[in-house]
Parts: sequence; structure tokens; C-alpha cells
Amino acid sequence: MATLDEIESPILRRFFQYYLKKRGNRLFPARSDIDPLDFPYALGDITLVNVHHNPLNFSFRLDGSHHVERFGFDLTGRSLDEFPYPDMRQSIFDSYKDVIDHREPRRYFRDLESAGRWFRYETLLLPLSSDGTTIDMIVSVISFHDLQIPIEPA
Repeated sequence: MATLDEIESPILRRFFQYYLKKRGNRLFPARSDIDPLDFPYALGDITLVNVHHNPLNFSFRLDGSHHVERFGFDLTGRSLDEFPYPDMRQSIFDSYKDVIDHREPRRYFRDLESAGRWFRYETLLLPLSSDGTTIDMIVSVISFHDLQIPIEPA
């Protein structure tokens, strides 16, 4: 489970506190509990991911504008299967599945290469449920920790 102590990004830490407050004593808050007017500080960093069961798959309800700027494509309204980089796609799938399997928030810190550039980022994945039990959405909040670094030719 993600904890406040391990989160480095002030934006992620603040959003996690917001999430915990909205969750209250329930297992998960619902999407309707999350109001974008409450977190203008994180709007470009938020991606909303729909969870589809049987078979497990994911689609992007909203891809955050900072993600679109960094990666150069917008997955809003598209399936994770359409993510253009297979290794990264599998890593994202595994992270989302981890949230579903463990039924709790997860935090990751990664270095990855995409389209000839390296990115360092911290991400917080937070489950949502419209019925209080079944995870049907994940809020992904990403904080980039450095500038894009070009990959030097070998």
C-alpha cells in the first residue's frame, strides 16, 4: 500500500491526503466523490482509467495534459491496448492490475524510455468504486521529477 511517508512529490502527497479524506471509512471512494474543483494544483497530472473486468482491460477516460505534453500522444477515449510502446504498455498494465489484485493504492517511481527520451516520474494509483466494492476506475497521478533527457546515440 502507498503511504504518505514514501511519496516524494508534494502534489502526489497532497492528492493522496485528499483521496484518503474522500474515502473516509469506506474501502474506496467513488468517482462522484472526486471533484476537480478541489485540486486545481494537480489537474494536468491526473489520468482517469476505466477498469473493465472479464477479461481485465483498461481504457483512458481522460489522459492528463502533462502526460500528453511529455509523451506526445493523447489516449483519452482509447484502450491501453493502443498504447504505442509495448514494453511500457505491459508495465502500465501490470501496475493497474496490481491495484486491482491488492485492492489498495499503489505508488511507483520509475525511469523509462519513450520515443527516444528518458523520463523519471513518480506515480500514485488510486482505486475508485461506484458500488463500494468493485474497482471500476483508477485515478493515476504522475509527477515528473526531471526534464526530458535525450538518449545519446551509441
